[in-house]
Amino acid sequence: MSGFVFTFPSGLTIWTRDDHSRLTFEHLEEMDKEHQKEILLGGNYGVPDEDLGPVMVFQVSDASKFITGQLLPVDGG
Repeated sequence: MSGFVFTFPSGLTIWTRDDHSRLTFEHLEEMDKEHQKEILLGGNYGVPDEDLGPVMVFQVSDASKFITGQLLPVDGG
């Protein structure tokens, strides 16, 4: 499967299968900066170990055995 992978200094990684993409790394960096301005939590991305980790542990635990086919957004909102 072909595609493009972009990794930013912030650790954000974007993968796309669009082989016709004309985005440059610089353009994606600018998009990342603009996106950070829109984040309600003071422009900060979540910390994976603190924000996403507990949700993932819950999802693989017996406590989530009755949850099926659901999305659990971890988006700070």
